[in-house]
Amino acid sequence: MPNAGAQEPDPRPRSIGRADTLSADTVQADTLRRALQTLVVKVPRPLVVGGASAFEADLDSIAYLPPSADLARLLKEMPVLRVRENSRGETHVSLRGSESRQVPVLLDGIALTYGWDNRTDLSLIPLTGVRRVTTVRGLSSLLAGPNVLGGVMQLDVATEPFPADHLEPLRLRTAIDAAGGQAVDGGFGYVAGDRTQLLLRGGVGFRRRDDVPIPEGIEQPSPGVAGTRLNSDSRQVNGFLSARLQLEDGATASLSSVVYAAERGVPPELHIGEPRLWRIPEVTRWSTVLGGSSAWLGKGKDWRIGGRVGVDLGHNEIDVYASPEYEGIVGGEQGDDRTVTLRLFVDRSFGPGLLASAFTFADADHDELIEPADAQSYRQRLWSGAVEYEHGFARQGDGSGGAITVGGSLDGSDTPETGGQPARTALWDWGAKIAGSWTLAGGITRLHAGVSRRTRFPSLRELYSGALGRFVPNPELGTEVLFVGEAGVTAAGRDWTVQGVAYHQRLNDAIVRAGLGDGRFTRENRDRILSTGVELVGSWRWRSFSGSADLTLQHVELQDALAPENQRRAEYQPAVSGSLELGLLVPLAIETRLLVDHVGTRYCVNPDRGEDERLAASTELAFQLWRDWGLRAGPLRRFRALAAVENLADATLYDQCGLPRAGRIFRLQLEIG
Repeated sequence: MPNAGAQEPDPRPRSIGRADTLSADTVQADTLRRALQTLVVKVPRPLVVGGASAFEADLDSIAYLPPSADLARLLKEMPVLRVRENSRGETHVSLRGSESRQVPVLLDGIALTYGWDNRTDLSLIPLTGVRRVTTVRGLSSLLAGPNVLGGVMQLDVATEPFPADHLEPLRLRTAIDAAGGQAVDGGFGYVAGDRTQLLLRGGVGFRRRDDVPIPEGIEQPSPGVAGTRLNSDSRQVNGFLSARLQLEDGATASLSSVVYAAERGVPPELHIGEPRLWRIPEVTRWSTVLGGSSAWLGKGKDWRIGGRVGVDLGHNEIDVYASPEYEGIVGGEQGDDRTVTLRLFVDRSFGPGLLASAFTFADADHDELIEPADAQSYRQRLWSGAVEYEHGFARQGDGSGGAITVGGSLDGSDTPETGGQPARTALWDWGAKIAGSWTLAGGITRLHAGVSRRTRFPSLRELYSGALGRFVPNPELGTEVLFVGEAGVTAAGRDWTVQGVAYHQRLNDAIVRAGLGDGRFTRENRDRILSTGVELVGSWRWRSFSGSADLTLQHVELQDALAPENQRRAEYQPAVSGSLELGLLVPLAIETRLLVDHVGTRYCVNPDRGEDERLAASTELAFQLWRDWGLRAGPLRRFRALAAVENLADATLYDQCGLPRAGRIFRLQLEIG
């Protein structure tokens, strides 16, 4: 439901001329974005980015997001995305048949998903300092770097200019829930200057839960605390600091630094005989990005050159227990990660055209100690060089116009350190993209279409990890190759938006889990996974009513003549999924929101039986209500009170086989800022 008093986007179409392309210190996404006619401010907003469908969410417009929330919590609110918790206690995303390793997460242009696993636990990425999240589906820019396959999620902390009237000098939020959960975050903001602008922001967050409720009728391997999910406690503290300097001549410099420390339990799977009995006593991460750019050469400053350096340091520990009572540690694992990423980019503007190029190099080191063996070291290097050219077309007077984008890339990878296992020689592959979009006369409707070819190299963990005896390593895994085609239409008026997209994806040499029938998995290349579907998204507002809905219809098929007959279904890919949100402004200026989320039948590989297992369809209900009060106490502008209930029907819901979601939870939240 829109926030009262929220500003609507500028209805004027953005050009791709010098002012837009050379001022934004981003990874090309903003240079390709097109604004439609006046839109209702919704979360998220459908966009067309470089001929691809996308969603954009501004964090300051989400009233119902809890304090110190994580990225997984936000993505659950996103249309067409599916988020689930796996057997390691990690949360990952699925999109159009693609899995989390194929949809990287970028923090101010630097991937958080390089490293040991080529993915990151979304439930550990704090949003305390994030201003905006943009999710591109399928046809992402070639400039985003290597191993970008089925889309990309971009987190903006310090890359974009910040309107001074949107800055909150001070903010404090807190929440408690009926299950004993607690969360709090706070932050500050300072902006100085006009033509030369300096922006400083910082904040901290904390959240904890002793456990989460579990719906009735679910049997667990140990009773634990009655009515709660076994081993489901967690704690996290996080913080961020960011700075952005923008000079009058267009040059920029930025710094963003995010840190967190957490501990948590790993709930055991309920559908197998010997589930993981793990706890994570410590997981820490510190990610810092330093970047800058300068517009130079020529009277119009037609060139932009810049770069970014990212340093990502992490440490994690795993304790393995002998029994479901979690008493007596019988083994464990420690891991240390160090990833350094360098990005360089050069853009050249040619009137209605823009030639953009980028080079990315990432060097990831992982040291692993699995008791009682000796420590092992692993290393992977990834690199990518890409060029894209965008040419714009416009007609005077009738509001129509469009752009076409063509590009190519060359990507590579090698693994010079492999913990004593067989090393891989350097792998090379290429990528290409052609896409276009066109705004029809009147400016309220935009058509887009495109095709691309992208590659992904297997991660160190996929190649060499035994996951404490759960997996059999396969150093011979090959490179995944994804062919994508999509076409869609996006339209918007003052009180409504709608987007429809049809897509087809072909993932050759897809890396999948295969059950061995003895409780273990291995990873294998299958011939291909074909994904064909339609995504429909819409929102509307009428007087005191508002609403939004999304529907995804897809067919995901795993094809491989050598695969076992009982393991030929793509995991966790429902044929039907969607959500419906209804909002109403009631007396006393109270805003209400009812959410219905449905996921169709899915399948998973059961390692005990070595075959696919059916996971029934499920529907979840949630409800929130909140009210805002304006304040005039110096830097404090607003007070908000919110009450919410999740899983309103206390239904038994599963995102992954053997791992039920939490039962009904009531939450009370207060915010001042």
